[in-house]
Amino acid sequence: MSRTTLLVALLAAASLAAADVVIKAPTATVTLSDEGLWKSLQGADGAELCVAAANLPIAQVSTARGSGPCSSARLAGDTLTLGFAKTGTELTYEVTPSAHWLVLKLVGVSGERPTSLTLCQIPVNLTEKVGRRLSAAYDAQRAVCLMAANHQADCGAARGKGVSTLRAQTQDAPGPKIEGAACALIVCPTPQLKPILREASHAFGLLTNEDASGTPAKDTELRRGSYWFMTLGEQDAEKIIEYCKLTGFRQVMMGSGSWCRHVGHYTFNETRFRDEQALKAFVDKLHAAGIKVGMHCFASKISKTDAYVTPVPDRRFWVDRRTTLAAGITADQSEIKAGDLGHWPGSPVATQKLWEGGVAKHREVILDDEIIQYESIGPEGVYDTFLGCKRGAWGTKAAAHASGTEARHYGVDGCINGYIVDQETTLLDETTSRLASIFNNCGFDMIYFDGGEDVDRTRFNTYVSNFQGTLMRKITKRPIIHMGTIMTHLLWHSFARSSTVDVYLATLHGAIQAGAQIDKWPTVREHINKSVAYMLSVGEDMMPGELGWFGIWPKQKNTDGLQLDEIEYLMCKSLGHDVPISLETGFGQMEQHPLTPGVLEIVGAYEDLRMNRRVDEQTRLRLQEKDRDFALVVDGKQRHFVPVTPLATIAGGHDLRGAIGALGGGSVATLWHYVREADLALPLTPQQLRVVDVAGQPVPVQALNGKLRLHVGSRRLALISTLPAAQLQTALETAEAIHRPVQCLWIQAESGKLVGQMTLGSKAGVSEPGAFGDFVVCAAHPSFDRAQEWYAEYKVDIPHEGMWTLWSRVMYPGGGDMSFGLWLPPEPLSLEGGKAIGNCGIGVDKWHWTGRGGGSTSEAPGAPIRLKLPKGPFTFRVVAREGRGTAAVNPRLDALLLTDDGDEPPADEVARAAL
Repeated sequence: MSRTTLLVALLAAASLAAADVVIKAPTATVTLSDEGLWKSLQGADGAELCVAAANLPIAQVSTARGSGPCSSARLAGDTLTLGFAKTGTELTYEVTPSAHWLVLKLVGVSGERPTSLTLCQIPVNLTEKVGRRLSAAYDAQRAVCLMAANHQADCGAARGKGVSTLRAQTQDAPGPKIEGAACALIVCPTPQLKPILREASHAFGLLTNEDASGTPAKDTELRRGSYWFMTLGEQDAEKIIEYCKLTGFRQVMMGSGSWCRHVGHYTFNETRFRDEQALKAFVDKLHAAGIKVGMHCFASKISKTDAYVTPVPDRRFWVDRRTTLAAGITADQSEIKAGDLGHWPGSPVATQKLWEGGVAKHREVILDDEIIQYESIGPEGVYDTFLGCKRGAWGTKAAAHASGTEARHYGVDGCINGYIVDQETTLLDETTSRLASIFNNCGFDMIYFDGGEDVDRTRFNTYVSNFQGTLMRKITKRPIIHMGTIMTHLLWHSFARSSTVDVYLATLHGAIQAGAQIDKWPTVREHINKSVAYMLSVGEDMMPGELGWFGIWPKQKNTDGLQLDEIEYLMCKSLGHDVPISLETGFGQMEQHPLTPGVLEIVGAYEDLRMNRRVDEQTRLRLQEKDRDFALVVDGKQRHFVPVTPLATIAGGHDLRGAIGALGGGSVATLWHYVREADLALPLTPQQLRVVDVAGQPVPVQALNGKLRLHVGSRRLALISTLPAAQLQTALETAEAIHRPVQCLWIQAESGKLVGQMTLGSKAGVSEPGAFGDFVVCAAHPSFDRAQEWYAEYKVDIPHEGMWTLWSRVMYPGGGDMSFGLWLPPEPLSLEGGKAIGNCGIGVDKWHWTGRGGGSTSEAPGAPIRLKLPKGPFTFRVVAREGRGTAAVNPRLDALLLTDDGDEPPADEVARAAL
């Protein structure tokens, strides 16, 4: 061969070697460089959708010896081969075009094996909307989606400056091998994306959730419904039906604790539901009232009180830390030496500082079949010894263990205080089969998977998807409202809606309990704004959102309780964005809050407008404005959403609250009383003012001594005036508030009728310095798990209807979060948390006044116990609820106070004088 011929041949070979990889499909053309870098992505209309300047390789690998991007790409028929020079890895893909998508499936691996793999990644120029969970980028005209084509892949998207990156990823063991992992590239007009995704979900065998016509649950009217989230019992059916009527809600989600005593075997809590048939009857009763019923559940974890843990802990929990014993130990040894414990819970040098539910729930080690709780890790500078060990925890048996025994730490969920399931075992199938059976037999309509984050972190999204998918595939009803803490890419096709956040107070208290420092409490408005932002983010995933869970809570430490302008702000955003709300609360909380009637009235008015689509789109867009307050004012046949500004003071104080704004040529002010009731005398004439309620019904106003006198309570009123807003504001600021004198009904504990094991301290042979007189104590061992009719009964005459507060003077000789219970006949006896008196754990080994606390971390007095009572005779009982077993150490009850102005507990000197 001549030198010229050889040169031509070499140049041709070089040209062939440097040729682009071009993959053609009906809806897209992909062009890669010979190094595997993206050069072009064109839709069927020829539009360029790739950001080639990003220099992004189509794939990347991580191996035991390093990581790196692909360095070569070649196509032969339907086989794409990618090389990775840094790791010596070669991957082979099967490329399959179809009418609506292009599938890339990994079929071969050679060279250094990847531990994790970016199966495919694409830089696109669509950034207006980016669904990070859907793994799609789109605008009004075009969409690009990189979708998992089986359960081995997980996909997501991220928005950058001028570029959105779509990625499909997978990883090797534990779990399925990376061979077979597949993703699908969809390029289409945006209106066609959801129909194509539905078709693809069936083609790839993914989890779906559709009605008989094939409409996904997320596109049905089901997803628009607001719902109650409450702990309920079989006796609560009529009550929750009535609350649904007040708000217009047609959905109720039952908290897990409503019926479940032990997560794992899902045994029944007989204090609320006797058995499965009772639960089914409850669901049937709500169905008969036209209400959908939901099951809130925990499916990725098991409570430490369940039979999977005690008396012998199952070996199929996720082990997140391991070490071995440095020496053999006896069955009663309290210091246990092991390997390096520097990163175990409780170690001063552990990098993890926040522990859900508090670090104490995580300070455990499992040796063989024994669970051991420890107080700390030491010694300083070494950190190889468990100190202060409590042997045989959770009903396991303390035993001797040999040197070299494996010490395991199970992943802990601090919410239910449970262990996290290892999903590579059979345990998940066992537990979900039990839960699905209850769901199916009782006929539930919706499900919420709580604790989605409580999975093995090594395959986080995969395991989040798996535990929900495992149970969903065993549920027979379709469509159902599928929700959960975390919506993953693989769950998108089944979810009906998303974007729940925890209630305002629970969010803050949970962070504090986990170890976080909160320098400044966020406002309720800021909390709502975060909820709206979350809802909008899932909207970019083409997923309906909600605004919840939102609470109804009374005044307590650091909060004035939910106010009417705050709930109206929430409802304006709900109406503006046409998304449901969810109210997570309890009957006790609502009954303790004076504003609950006004709250529910506002919720019901807005829910009616939204669900019946009575408000035009232009108005709804206006209501979406962040940090802007609006008030619904119905004036005759006219409905207004008036922009309003909060009033700093009314009648010279803060007990009356409201906001003001302009309406036509005049003005309007909203008005309610913060905690009680009052008459308001305004320097106005009947010609200058008329008053209506939320529904637009006239409210009586009396002309008296040249002023208008108006009764103000817990309902939100609208004062419509012919005066400009500035003049109406002045009239409100200079008005006179006339309050009813405070009523106090003092009760000496010893005056009650004592039944069962309740007795007087003098009869039990015990005394306490500082008591006002004799005190009441339980002479036996009370337990809130076993309700006994041991009580002190009191009868009083209530002078007027309204909200009354109960304070109790108690002390616990041994300290700790002890309590009595409140029983209001003819209600059945219940000792659940909402019925506790006391239950504060800080500073309670001396006499103190208390309402109701939340456990060991609660500081007395806790929150006020509020009761809405009619005028006339009232009988209540104080029940023995907790104690250490004898009169010498059980809680004491000294005195009680019922008052109609009970924001703060009474001072001892005031009580002593009154008694």
